Amino acid sequence: MRAPRTPRTALIAAGVTAALGLPAAGAVALPASPTGNIASSAHATDHGRTKRVPVKTVKLADKVSRAKVFTTGKHRYEAEIWAKGVKYGTLYTNGKAAPPAHAQHNGLHVTLHPNGKVTSWVERAEPNPKPVVKRVLVANATLADGTSTAKVYQLSPGHYEAEIFADGTKIDTLVTKGRAAYGQNNGLYVALQPDGQLTSWVDQTPAPDPTPTPDTTPQAS
Repeated sequence: MRAPRTPRTALIAAGVTAALGLPAAGAVALPASPTGNIASSAHATDHGRTKRVPVKTVKLADKVSRAKVFTTGKHRYEAEIWAKGVKYGTLYTNGKAAPPAHAQHNGLHVTLHPNGKVTSWVERAEPNPKPVVKRVLVANATLADGTSTAKVYQLSPGHYEAEIFADGTKIDTLVTKGRAAYGQNNGLYVALQPDGQLTSWVDQTPAPDPTPTPDTTPQAS
């Protein structure tokens, strides 16, 4: 006795359920679009005994997934989405004037057109924005030469900057991240410690002795 054939409507529903029930971690799970499912369900009901004829296999934009395209009649196509031997969903078109069927998951977008063409593209990942670093002024200091000044900023724990000014002009910036930073200018030395403490000193090198003046007084014979 010939076993009754399962209507394609049931197969479609099973495929959709499988696609929608995939875990979030699935690399290329593609739940079919509502438009594609509704159109294909009507087609399956009217043409449940239509034979599917393989047309082509298309490599998708993620370089992993494949779309296996079948025709079930004039201007009627199905595209099964596969990855690593696992079927993740099916797209359908129903008639030349029908809209394309779309699906997307984890940034992979797939479209099945009424003429059986499959197109796909992958969303580009948005670059992670650089964290905004807020500088907080924690100290103003007059340095050891009596004229130069410094402004000390904290950016994060253990991360400090000291801007060094002479006559109102910034001449240097010291940065510490876990270790001390040092600078010097015209005999003025500055040290910025990892805890934000600033110290300075002046080079105490003594001035050289004056050059002796030769004695030009005539000496008596």
